[in-house]
Amino acid sequence: MSRAMRRIAAVSFGVVALLTAWLTFQQVLAGTTYSDDPRNLRSLPEPGDTRRGIVTSADGVILAEDRDGTRTYPEGESYLHIVGYVAGEDSAGIESTRAAGLRPLGDGSITSWLITLFGGSVEPPEVRLTVVDRIQRVAVEALRGRTGAVVALDPATGAILAYAVSPTQDPNELASGDVTVGEHLADPSSLDRVAFRLLPPGSTFKTLIAAAALEHGMSPDTVFEDTAEYLAPEAGLPITNATGGTCSGGTEITLREALAVSCNTTFAGLAVELGGAAISGIAERAGFNAVLPFELGAAISSIPAAADLNSDLGALAQTGLGERDVRVTPLQMAVIAASFGNEGQMMRPYIVDAVLTRDGTTLERTGSESLGQLIDPTVAADLVSMMIDVVSSGTGRAAAQAGIDVAGKTGTAEGAGGPHSWFLALAPAETPSIAIAIVIEGEGTGGTVAAPIAARILETWLGSP
Repeated sequence: MSRAMRRIAAVSFGVVALLTAWLTFQQVLAGTTYSDDPRNLRSLPEPGDTRRGIVTSADGVILAEDRDGTRTYPEGESYLHIVGYVAGEDSAGIESTRAAGLRPLGDGSITSWLITLFGGSVEPPEVRLTVVDRIQRVAVEALRGRTGAVVALDPATGAILAYAVSPTQDPNELASGDVTVGEHLADPSSLDRVAFRLLPPGSTFKTLIAAAALEHGMSPDTVFEDTAEYLAPEAGLPITNATGGTCSGGTEITLREALAVSCNTTFAGLAVELGGAAISGIAERAGFNAVLPFELGAAISSIPAAADLNSDLGALAQTGLGERDVRVTPLQMAVIAASFGNEGQMMRPYIVDAVLTRDGTTLERTGSESLGQLIDPTVAADLVSMMIDVVSSGTGRAAAQAGIDVAGKTGTAEGAGGPHSWFLALAPAETPSIAIAIVIEGEGTGGTVAAPIAARILETWLGSP
């Protein structure tokens, strides 16, 4: 064979090898992504096979299943805002985002052929969530008769452990077609108060102000003047403390003490001292003014630009208290709180743990993903130590757990129809396994309303095997 022919043969062989590898990748690996895309009409079941797989909690509770040809939701309203529902052509929640993944696997694809070849099941798969039912039940019961939300995360991974919303509705009624979506659920902001409800964060926002102060060279022991009022330059009215007097009863107060008792005058003055760039900067690193990547979607938390804050120092002072034009979702605050217990690293929240065949073979597993470093690990450690004082001796004492350090922060947001009761929690504080954000709308202070709910959740979580 001539040299030219050998070259042509080698090139031809190389092209065939590349095409084989490419087609294999498309069919076996990328093909799964294409087939699971809800826009792919070929991924839908055959007209005669409308079955869907089951949806389960992390601890094995069935949340959605086909029963006698009908899609049913055994846990009813407790999981509406996660699992969603299917009603004719309408769907929501996981039932919508994982519609393709819940279909039978016997669709003639290479993937289904390989599963059959190795003796696997091609029955509709199971979608297993990260939510822990025993925690979800406590959260749902705590919200009963109230308007609000509870969300809990694993700080190290971003896995959602609880996701409860009130008011809610029974998905079985929606799936039957006999009842339409209630008026109180028609607006996305009220449909899912965890991810779509935007409210002032109140004093929970002081955790970010404190973090910014630590980043700018201050320490938990930095001393401030303890005043009953703070009036920003060119502002019309002074900011006062919740008690109407000073915060420590003396002439001085440390940053640690100010966070523990949620001293308004200290944090209003601190926000003005740090300036708009520092305040909006740390908030934007925490996910404000950006889309939070979350499977079920989320509203964008917001804060004014640095220039706008600097042009109105009265507004900047109020921003230091989590008021004025600051708006945030409970989910965003949970992600932020979780980062404090994860050495300052924010994790993407996720709610699907895995997709499994009926015989237990893992088809897909969600991996943890960092959203970036919010604060330095040393800053995070100092902040958590300050938040421990909030629970041990400050405004969050109602969340305390016997023998376990809990880090927390109360908040009472007066704006947007308040007072709204907020509470953030991390526990155990030294190596947190859970981060919680709670908001109860229109009911009072964070220390008296939301903190006791956190206590109930923590007692269940920390006391469970």
